[in-house]
Amino acid sequence: MNAPGHGSPVTRVVVVGGGYVGLDACRALRRGARRQLAQGEVQVTVVNPTPYHTFHGFTGEALGGQLALTRTLTPLKPLLPGAVVVQGTVTRVDLTMQRVQVRVPGADATWLPFDHLILGMGSADPFGRVPGLREHGWTLKRPQDMQAFRAQVGARFAARTPTTINVIGGGYAGVEMAAALRERQRREGLPGDVHLISAGGVLDTLPPELAGLRAHARASLEALGVQLHEHTRVQAVEPLGARLEGGTLRRADLTLLAAGIAHTTLPGTEELPRDERGRLLTDEFLRVTGCHNVWAGGDAACVRQPLGESPANALYAMKHGLCIGRNVARSVRRLPLRPFRYGGLGQSASLGRWNAITELRGVTFTGPVAWLMRLLFFTWFMPSRAQGARVLLDLLRPPVPPHAPLTVPEAMSAAD
Repeated sequence: MNAPGHGSPVTRVVVVGGGYVGLDACRALRRGARRQLAQGEVQVTVVNPTPYHTFHGFTGEALGGQLALTRTLTPLKPLLPGAVVVQGTVTRVDLTMQRVQVRVPGADATWLPFDHLILGMGSADPFGRVPGLREHGWTLKRPQDMQAFRAQVGARFAARTPTTINVIGGGYAGVEMAAALRERQRREGLPGDVHLISAGGVLDTLPPELAGLRAHARASLEALGVQLHEHTRVQAVEPLGARLEGGTLRRADLTLLAAGIAHTTLPGTEELPRDERGRLLTDEFLRVTGCHNVWAGGDAACVRQPLGESPANALYAMKHGLCIGRNVARSVRRLPLRPFRYGGLGQSASLGRWNAITELRGVTFTGPVAWLMRLLFFTWFMPSRAQGARVLLDLLRPPVPPHAPLTVPEAMSAAD
């Protein structure tokens, strides 16, 4: 802690990442230490590469032309009253000196001191595991990449160019992207095909008791005309398509990866404990194991609890953030920390307009009811109630031809 001019100690909290973990950690910290924040005893700084929060739940709808890109982007500053939002990148952590190095576009690197450090930087695309992906493929994790792919699809569709698309990944993301792209092809009468390539089966991570959801998803994809290539591993992405195990080339004009993540290590944190996948290990309070003031959640962390290991999805990342924020507030107030406990709500995947699969605490739904449940659930958990209402209205209206693609800066201007 440092001491400002009036002599009161100040607790400095630095949050790496303005995604699900960082946003909900800040909100919980603000609720739990409201007086300390108001009196300047706690200072919160959020460092994020972009000035907005990206909601990934409606990526399929954006690619499918049903939703404007602006609906998935929410400016961070209005979401984080009382916090300083720095548009930059944390490039190094000095755990001994308790500071992080931040690079801001157009400026020299600076150091920010911290008393508590929250690591919510998420994950990265697995470029190292898929040869040729960076040069010849497309990904969706970063909003800039999603926008670039959306623009490429939009340009080809607008020109009515016959377009074959490979989607790699048979999990929720792959299934949703394949369904959205194929539905858009059919809705707009565009020539082309969509191929879903999966190393396993479609949604084969679902437990046996949810086999009905898997069967509905598979049948829905086939009804849309998505060509399924199950139990087929992609060896590399090439200019003409995806090279499959065994040497076959699955030709396509565009190849999209919608499966797998990689974990990067911030320089200076190499000695922190990690699991075999590179995720930071945490204790029951979501502190990094062995640290009293470094916290982690979301994709960047391996969070184990009696109910099982947290899966890599947005809802769990939000709950991690809430737990971290509460515990940082309790630490500031010198109260006992509380362990992370969360058993999940369920899971869902869109299979096109008015068709989805949803599981809610063991009860399963398919078709229009599942689609509406998913829509209400996702809009409720969007970072802005106003933005969620806009998405709800947009997706309940009949689809219209997609707008001309916006660049990310234009999208942010519209979102503001």
